[in-house]
This record gives sequence, structure tokens and C-alpha cells, in this order.
Amino acid sequence: MPFKLLIETETGKKYLVRDLQEEFHTTHGIIKSADLKSNKTEVRSSKNHAFQLIEAGFIDLWEQLQRGPQIMMPKDIGFIIAQTGINHHSTIVDAGGGSGSLCFSLANIGKEVVVYEHNAENVSLLNKNKQLLGLKNVTIKHQDIYDGIEEGELDLITLDLPEPWRVLPQAEIALKAGGFVVVYLPNLLQVKEYIDAASESAIAIIKTVELLERSWKIEKKIMRPEFQMLGHTGFLIMGRKLGA
Repeated sequence: MPFKLLIETETGKKYLVRDLQEEFHTTHGIIKSADLKSNKTEVRSSKNHAFQLIEAGFIDLWEQLQRGPQIMMPKDIGFIIAQTGINHHSTIVDAGGGSGSLCFSLANIGKEVVVYEHNAENVSLLNKNKQLLGLKNVTIKHQDIYDGIEEGELDLITLDLPEPWRVLPQAEIALKAGGFVVVYLPNLLQVKEYIDAASESAIAIIKTVELLERSWKIEKKIMRPEFQMLGHTGFLIMGRKLGA
């Protein structure tokens, strides 16, 4: 049975309900199990507090991922998906899986994702988050991608690693012609070293970008940007394999 999402009607606060067989307790009262399992779109707690009830989607579960290393943010993930055009036919390798923010988002769209992660704690975290999301098309390998890529004819390789230039020789072999390599790096010295190395490979650099996200406050007569914005998280370097 899928998870459900309770949303407080007044505040918009969200609660993920994982066990529909039990009553769900909130600060605004208890929701009966029978209501959780029903087809109702609005339910009321024992304190007569109104909640919207919907089936939890991928993004609702993504927000509940257990986190270890710093995760890749939706603004960067969305750019990767849009720029590479992956779809349900795409086969992907992701290295430096961390908590799984990127690899699971790619798996939600692609055909198959293989994750290389050398850190044992991160491997355990990835497996837990994979179970939460219920994804069947993700393979998690406790391996270092610097030692080689076992898959071939890939549509996309994503690298969130300290030294991605070391993967370029393997990436050239593993990618199909026209396949993409996307690298995520926190500082410009790494970016420069990667681009210099790529210039001597079959991977052509398409663009290097930094994405900034600014929210706006719009209510009644107020229309202004929020005082805080999501600034630098990392640089994305888009590359593509040219030729056979």
C-alpha cells in the first residue's frame, strides 16, 4: 500500500504517513486509520482539525531521505535532467552517490541507474533510501569508480567526486556516442583541472554553469524577493562524447 501525505489545511505543514494500519498522531489530534485508508481528500483529527489527504509522490518521499553528505539540490538536478534529455530508455551511471538525492531522481525518470559509492556508510544510507522510495531500477555498488566502469553504451554519467578527471578515460569507453558526462564540483580550481583534462579527451565541454535560486514573497500587497536566497551550491560542467 502506498504512503499517504497529510497536509494541514491552515498551515500547509506536511506529514508522511508510512503505516496506514495505525492511527496517526499529530499536535492537532489523532487521525483514524480508517480515514487514512479511505479515498477521502479531506479528513479531520480528534480535535476537529482539517487535513488534506493525498498519496505521497516521489518528491514527497525525496524530502524524507535520510541525509549524510551534503545533497544535490533540486535546482541542479532539474538542470541536469533538462540538459541531457534523459527518458525511460536511458541507462545511467552515477558516482559519489552520497545520500542518493541525484541518483534516485535520475532513476525516477531513467530506465536503469547504477551507483558507484566507495564509502561503506554511504552505501548503507543509499540502500535505506532506496527502500523508502521503492525503486527497482537502481543498482548500488560498493566500488570506487576510479578503478573502472563495468557498464557500457551509457546515455549519461554523473560525477560528484573530488577528482573527476581520473574518470575521463573510463567514461570515453563506457558512453555511447552522443552520451553526456555531467560533473558537479564545489570550487573553480577543480573545475579548471577537469576542463583542462577533458580538452585532451573525446569529451567535449558544452557549458559550465552555477545556478542561483531566489524565492519571492507574494501575499496581499507584498511583492518582494525573500531576504535569503539559495546561492552557490556547486558548479555543473556539461560534457558530451563526440565520435565513436
